[in-house]
Amino acid sequence: MRSKPITFQLPSVLREMFETAIVFLYPAKCRVCDDSLGVASMPYICADCWQDIRFLEPPWCDICGTPGVNGLCDACATSPPRYGQLRTVALYQTTLQQAIHLFKFEKKKVFAEHLIRLINVHIPVDCDVATYDFVLPIPIHKKRLRERGFNQATLLADGIAKAAGVPVLTNTLVRKRHTVAQSSLDREARQQNIVGAFDVLDPDIIRGKRLLVIDDVFTTGATIREAVNELWTADPAEIDVLTLARTMNP
Repeated sequence: MRSKPITFQLPSVLREMFETAIVFLYPAKCRVCDDSLGVASMPYICADCWQDIRFLEPPWCDICGTPGVNGLCDACATSPPRYGQLRTVALYQTTLQQAIHLFKFEKKKVFAEHLIRLINVHIPVDCDVATYDFVLPIPIHKKRLRERGFNQATLLADGIAKAAGVPVLTNTLVRKRHTVAQSSLDREARQQNIVGAFDVLDPDIIRGKRLLVIDDVFTTGATIREAVNELWTADPAEIDVLTLARTMNP
């Protein structure tokens, strides 16, 4: 009986260090503009492209944060969501879109620290993280966690909460049902796909508390709405949302 070949796999931390070293030591091109990366650049994206991120500034909808709106947008005026306010750091375009893709889908955790820094430096003026009792990342199902190796929202939430001195809850809002990736679906399918996907464990922890929910990208808002609806079953005092990026035309 032929024995199976012995394979060796580097631990994830060493593998990430190795990949980063290769990027810096050998000529590489920016994944956004295709120009050569400078020695001092972040891996995969050049310094010039990082300057092209469009950070959001007021005015925006008082509730959902839609840019360019004074007061309430039409959607929030007619059918307001159940969160108090949703705020976003920047638009999901070009550089930030590529960075999130590399971070989330190509598993480049090297981006986590830089994206956290972007959030903490450019956090919207009316979102004071330090005033919340808990920060909660949007969870992913354990199956996707095994595939990806990390939850990008949890890494972002950890960095945001640490800077503000607020505790993070990662085992209170959970994903109880595995769903198709929202990014692969249209607006209507996203709504149906996410129904009943979340659960709240040990609701006493968040009862009467002010909660800030963290996610990476806001598109149609289906995931956020479903998570917020489930969180309200525990009767918190307030639920707000902060996302790194948002699309302009969901």
